[in-house]
Amino acid sequence: MVAARALHPALPINSPPMRVPTAKFFAVRGIKESVIASYSLLGVANALALRDELFQLALTNSRSFESFVLDSLCWVIAVITKRAWIDTPEERRSEFTQILCEDIVGHNTPCIGMITATYLIDEVSGGSKCSQFRLPWEFHYACKTTFENTHMLRLFEAALKVIHRQLQRSAEMQHMPPSGSHTIAYERRSALHIADRVLGWAFTSSDESTVIAASFGQSKGGSGAASARNGGQHSSSRDSDNLDDGDSSGLAIFEHDLQNRTPLFPQNWQSLLLNGEVLTMFFSVYEATLSDQMHAYFSPGSSHLALQCLVQISGIRGKDIFAATASKGGDTLRAEFARVIMRNQLQMIRHVCSMDLVSEGSEDMVVATKQMVRRFIETQLEEPSSTVVANQQLHSLAFLVIGVPEAHEYFGEVSKFICMLLNAAAGILRSDMLQRIDDDFGDVDNYFVMQAFDELASAWSTVINEIREWEYLEDAALNVEPSAGGDRSDADKQVSNHSVLSSFTHFLVTTAYLIRSEYIQLRMLMCEDSVSSSGSRAESLSLDQGLLAKDYVVYEDQLQFFALLARLDVRTSLDRLYENLCSRCNALQEEFRALEASASEGTYARSGDGFNQHTVDLLHEQTQWIVLMIGFTLCDSGTSERVLIPKPVLEYSATCSSLEQDLVVQCIMTMLKTLEFELASPLPSHSAYGSPLLVETLFWTLQRIAPVYFLLDRSDYRNVSASIVTAFGGSADGGNGAAIINGILDLVKRTFDLWSAEEDVLQMCVSGLRTLAQRAAIAREVTTSPQFAPLMQYFTSNITRFPEAIHGSIIEALALLACHSSAANHERCFADLKSLILRSFSQVVHTGSFMARHQDARLVNQLLGGLDMMDGLLSAANFRNMEAVFALFFEVQPLFEQLLTVYACGEEVPRQVVQAMESAARYLDISSLPDDEHMLRFSHCFRELLQRYQKSSTNRSTLLHSDTDIESLSEIRSLISAMSHLVHNEMGFAPDEVSPSIAKAVSEDFGETEVFGLYCIYVTADPSQLLAPNVLRIHIQLLSEM
Repeated sequence: MVAARALHPALPINSPPMRVPTAKFFAVRGIKESVIASYSLLGVANALALRDELFQLALTNSRSFESFVLDSLCWVIAVITKRAWIDTPEERRSEFTQILCEDIVGHNTPCIGMITATYLIDEVSGGSKCSQFRLPWEFHYACKTTFENTHMLRLFEAALKVIHRQLQRSAEMQHMPPSGSHTIAYERRSALHIADRVLGWAFTSSDESTVIAASFGQSKGGSGAASARNGGQHSSSRDSDNLDDGDSSGLAIFEHDLQNRTPLFPQNWQSLLLNGEVLTMFFSVYEATLSDQMHAYFSPGSSHLALQCLVQISGIRGKDIFAATASKGGDTLRAEFARVIMRNQLQMIRHVCSMDLVSEGSEDMVVATKQMVRRFIETQLEEPSSTVVANQQLHSLAFLVIGVPEAHEYFGEVSKFICMLLNAAAGILRSDMLQRIDDDFGDVDNYFVMQAFDELASAWSTVINEIREWEYLEDAALNVEPSAGGDRSDADKQVSNHSVLSSFTHFLVTTAYLIRSEYIQLRMLMCEDSVSSSGSRAESLSLDQGLLAKDYVVYEDQLQFFALLARLDVRTSLDRLYENLCSRCNALQEEFRALEASASEGTYARSGDGFNQHTVDLLHEQTQWIVLMIGFTLCDSGTSERVLIPKPVLEYSATCSSLEQDLVVQCIMTMLKTLEFELASPLPSHSAYGSPLLVETLFWTLQRIAPVYFLLDRSDYRNVSASIVTAFGGSADGGNGAAIINGILDLVKRTFDLWSAEEDVLQMCVSGLRTLAQRAAIAREVTTSPQFAPLMQYFTSNITRFPEAIHGSIIEALALLACHSSAANHERCFADLKSLILRSFSQVVHTGSFMARHQDARLVNQLLGGLDMMDGLLSAANFRNMEAVFALFFEVQPLFEQLLTVYACGEEVPRQVVQAMESAARYLDISSLPDDEHMLRFSHCFRELLQRYQKSSTNRSTLLHSDTDIESLSEIRSLISAMSHLVHNEMGFAPDEVSPSIAKAVSEDFGETEVFGLYCIYVTADPSQLLAPNVLRIHIQLLSEM
C-alpha cells in the first residue's frame, strides 16, 4: 500500500516520486511482486480494494502518467484480478468485466479498459505472456475455464464495437481534415490487440481426456521453423544432417500444424463469429489499415494484427461453433459462413490480381490473401459434413461445391491468382528487377511472389487430393445397387452429385493445364537466368543455397505439386513433357555433332569459348528440370511401403494401343537414351561439355522409377498396361526388363569411367544399385546378368581410383546384390569383398614402416577407405551373409584396437572406428550366433574396443570436448547409438518377435559391456555435448532401455 501511495496524485507535484517516472514504474512492480508473494496475508477483500484503487488511479491520471508507467499499472491490475479470480464471487467478476467494457466503448484515449483487458487476457491464457504465480496447474485451469465462458466473450464484443465505430468514423472523415485520424488509428489498434488474442485463444475442452498445456508462466523458446529456401530459412527442413534437428522434425511439423489452426470455439460464440456483418468488418478493417496512411504512421503493426484476425476467422472450425440451432442446421450455418468468407476473399483476390504483383506496395496484400485462402481451403476440406445422401456422408469438397453458389467462382479466382504469381515471377526474370532481387533475396524463389505460390500450391494440392477421394466415394456409391424400397430422391441426388463432380473435375483439369504451362515456362526462364549468370554471381548463389542442396530436394514440394497437376490429365501432361525432352535432347546431339566437326577441323578451341558453351549449358539445365518433372509425375517416392505405379498413369498407359503411342514408356526410354548419350565419349568434347548434374539427376530419376516399373509384379495390379509389361516386364511375361537392367549396369560402369572424380554423381550411381537390391526379382536379375561379374571385378580392382567417401557405399551395394545370387557366386563375391577390405589394412598396418609413416596423408586416407568399406559391409549384413560378416568382424577387431592405439591423438581414424562399432552393434544379429561361446566373444571384442577407445580418448580430450565441433558431436552420438543398438541386439527388441532366450552368463557379460560403454561415454564426452538436442535424445533413450 505504501508503493500505491507513491503514485497518488495528492502528493505534492515536486515530490521525488512524482518527478521521477522510473520511481513510479518500480513502485508498480513492487506492488505486483508483493501481491503475488503475500496474497494469503492480504486477503481477497483487500486485494480487490487495491485493484479498484489502482484502476481509479489509472483512469484519473491516464493523460499525466508516462506510457510505460500506465502500461505497467494496467498490467498489475490484471495480475491482481487473476490472483483473486478464484476467490472472487461471480457478481464481482461480472461487475469488473462490465466496468472494463464500458470504458472500452467510452471513447477514452488512452483507454485504460482496453489496456487492462489485453493484459488480463494474456494473464489468464497462460503460456509465455503469463506471470509466474508459483501456484498449482489447477488454479490456472480454473481461472481459464471460468473466464472464457462469459467474460472474454463480453470483452471481445466490446472490442468489436470499437472497431465498428472507428470504421464508421474513418469513412465519415475521408473528406475532412485528418485532425482526428491518430485517435481513430490508436483505438482501432488497441481493439485489434484484444481481437487477435481472443481469436488465438486455446479453449479448454469439455472432453475430460483433453487438457490444456501446463505451460503457465514458462517462457517458450521461439523455435519457429522458417521456410525460406536459402540461407537459414528453409534449410532446417531440408538438411537431414543437422545434429540439432534429427528425428525431431516430425514433432516440429506437428507443432507447426497446431499453431496454424484456428481454435475450436464453443457454441455460445456463434452470434459473433458466424455473423456475416462481423466477418465482413474484419476484411474492411484490414483494408483500412493498409490504405489509411495516418493509421500506418500512428499505429505501426496494425495491419499485421488485422491480418492475423483475418487468417483466424478464415479457419473457423469445429462441431460446436457450427452446431445446429433452433432455426438452422449445422451444415446451413457452415454454408452461410463459407459464403461470406468466399465473397470477401473474392474481392481481395480480384483486387490483388488487378495490381502489379511485383511492386513493393503489393507485398502486404499478396501475403494476406495467400494466408487467408490457404487457411480457409484447408480448414473447410478437413471439416466433415452432416448431410447424408444415399446412406453416405457427403464429402467435404462436395459440400462446398454443391452448397455454396460462389464455390466455382472462388476456386476459379484462386487458380487465376496462382497463374498470375507464376507469371509475375517470370516477368521478374525478364525485367531489370532481377539483379536487385538476386542481391537481396538470393534468387526469385525466395521473393514473396514465389513464397505465396508455395502456400497456395499446398492449398490447391489439398483440393486435388480431395477430388480423388470424392471420385472414389462416388464410384463406390454407383457400384452399389439401390435397394428395392429405396428413396427415389436419394438416387436423384446421387446422380446430381456425380454430374457436379464431373463438372468440377473438368474445371480442375483445365486449370491444371494453365498452371503447369506457367510453371514450365518459369522454370525454363530460370534455367536461362542461371546459365547467363556471371561467374561471381554464380559463386555467391552457390554459397547462399548450399553446395549440397539438390534441386530434387530443395524444390520437392513444387515438383510434387506439379505431379498432382499432371496426373489430372496424364496424356496432355506427358505429351508436353515428352515434346520438351525430345526437342532438347535432339538439340544437344546437334550441338555435340557441331563440336566434333569443329574439333576435326581444328577449330574446337575457338568454338568452345563462345556460343556453343552457353547453348550446351542451357540445354543441360533445362533437360535436367524436364527429367525431374517426368520423374515426379511417373511415380511417388517411398521407403517404408511398396510404391506402385500411380493409378492415373496406369489407366492412361492401358488406353495406348502400342509402345510407340505410350508416352510413359517413351519418356523412360528417352531418359535412358539421354543418359547413354551423355556417357558416350568418343571425343574429349563430350567430357568437357558434359553435365555431371544432368547425369546425377538421370540416375536419381532411374532410382525412383526402377523399383516401380522394372520387372513389375502383375499381381500387384488389377489391370496392368500391356505396353509397360512389354517394355519393362520380366522374361516370363515376354518383357524386355532384363535387357534394360543389363544396359543400366553398363551405364554405371561408364559413369565411373567418365566421372571418377565427381563424388555426387558416383554416390547417386551406387545409391541406384542399392535401390535395385531392394526388390528380390530385380536383384536376382542383376546378379544373373552377364554384366554383373565384370562390374564386380571392375569395382574391386579400381576402387582406389574413386573418392574414399563412397568406398563404403560401393561395398554395401555389392554385398546386398550378391546376397541374391547362387550359393557359389555369393561365396565368391563375399570372398572378393573380404580380401579387398583386409588388403586395405594389411598393406598399411603390417608393413615395417607403418609407425614411421602413420601420419602420412595418403596412408591415413587408405586406412579411412578400409574402415569405410568395413562399415559398408557391416551395413549389408543379413541372414544370407551374417555368419561370414561376424567372422570378418572378429578378424579385424585386433586391427581396430591397434588403430585406436596408434592414432590416439588423431580424430578421423578413431571416429571411423566408432562408426564401424555402431554398425556392428546395429546390423549384426547376436541371436544368429551358433552358441554362447560366440556370443561371449562378441561381447568381449566390443568391450575391448571400448576400453581401448576410452584410453586413447584421454590424449585428445581437449579436441573432443568442444561443444561447437560438429564432428566431435557426431562421434559422441555414434558412441551412444552403438550402445543403444547393443542393448537392442542383446534383448532382441523387435515389434513382432519374442526376445530370444540368452543364457544368464551371456546376459550378465553383455550387461558389463553396456555399463562400461555408459562409463566410456561419460568420461569421453563433455557435459555440454550431452546436452546437444540430438545427443540428449538418444542418451535418454539409452538410459531408459538399460
